[in-house]
Amino acid sequence: MSTSAKMSLADVALQLRDEQLQAKVVHYKADLETNAELDAVTAQVIADLQSLQAEARRVGPSSRPDAMADRAQIEIELIQNLKEMLGRIFRPGKLATLIERKLGEVAKRFARLFFESELADKIRGSNHEVKAMRFSDQALFHALTRAQDAILAQLDGLQYVQPNVKQRAQDSYFALVKNLRNDFLARTTPELNVLVKYLNEVLSQFFTQELPPMLGELAWEVVKEARLAEAKSRAGYKISASAFPVFRQAFERKFLQRLVPFTEDEMLKRVRNTEGQFREETLRFVAAPAIFSELCEVVCDAVYDMLYNDGFLDLPSDWRARLSAGE
Repeated sequence: MSTSAKMSLADVALQLRDEQLQAKVVHYKADLETNAELDAVTAQVIADLQSLQAEARRVGPSSRPDAMADRAQIEIELIQNLKEMLGRIFRPGKLATLIERKLGEVAKRFARLFFESELADKIRGSNHEVKAMRFSDQALFHALTRAQDAILAQLDGLQYVQPNVKQRAQDSYFALVKNLRNDFLARTTPELNVLVKYLNEVLSQFFTQELPPMLGELAWEVVKEARLAEAKSRAGYKISASAFPVFRQAFERKFLQRLVPFTEDEMLKRVRNTEGQFREETLRFVAAPAIFSELCEVVCDAVYDMLYNDGFLDLPSDWRARLSAGE
């Protein structure tokens, strides 16, 4: 997959993440202004500060130079603080306990998406490619599921000696469908177990090797893109609740832009190197945007919670309530 395609995949995953938040009725009270052109990505903090100072000198003596200097100082503090706090979670060579625990939740969500994909009658990511049946119980499950309305209508139309006979007939139908589903999914479990093992290996590598050296750059990009130094806050060293929506958007975008290319490449490399074990459907599933959206939710929500507990981030009350409800 090309670099541009990977970035598009990251954007789709972020869009899914936003849709999930909207579906959970998370309302933000901040009055957002969308930045149409993002600041150029650069890690040269000193050079940028020199540019700000040059601009301050150009406009001449007024209150503006002091304001720009204050903004520059706030920006430096925010970048340094964010980098240091992210460094507590994403440590070189060793998984933090928080991330290790979250990987278990990621595995559960990955398994759910895998089973949903297996039970679907069309190949994931396609509206017209119908799956070929591999197992008899899989075929029966799909046939009975498609005919469910007709079967239940037929049962409703029959005469019964006692009402409970009809109920037992319906219960027997649903039990049969459930057993067929479970038998079919059990056949796919070995493949799932291998995929979960690969995913855990890849994410462990990402969080302990790939991401830690990028934390300074990540913090810089997030603070710049979200314009956090310009946000109105009583304490410049922290992120206010009103600035949280733009911070979340910037952080998750930059996080996904690093997570998606690495994770997809490493997963596909492992899957393809496992000769003869995985189907084309599985290769396409591994690159599904929904996987990265779920990953983003689990990890980023944990990051926000940690930043909140450490006093660096103020969260909107409705967001805190949502996090508490999910714990």
